[in-house]
Amino acid sequence: MKTEYIILKEAALTNNCPECYSTDGMVLSFKQKRVSSKFMVKTKNNIVENINCKKCESEIFPGQWTIDIERVYDYHKKTIPQTSGSLRFTKLFYLLLLLIIGIATVGYLYFFQPHLLSMSI
Repeated sequence: MKTEYIILKEAALTNNCPECYSTDGMVLSFKQKRVSSKFMVKTKNNIVENINCKKCESEIFPGQWTIDIERVYDYHKKTIPQTSGSLRFTKLFYLLLLLIIGIATVGYLYFFQPHLLSMSI
């Protein structure tokens, strides 16, 4: 299984970093988790948000947020698109499904309707 995050929105913040007090370099990002396998691609409906400071290379956790950071966070949270989770099957899944249905149909005809297979023209 392959896990990746889809970036819904990234925004540069001009607020002071609680760690290094720099006014530039903070980035707020909203991401959605996507899990891929050979048979399906599933997108989770929960959104992961985090704030990172590029200057001091630290993650700013919600307990460290100031009132200004919370206001900017609330504003940007309202602007992200409302996305729901989804489940999509791959071509391999559908190919195997058709193969299984075909084998089941031939097996049914062979064991329960043998007169249909032995018809001569």
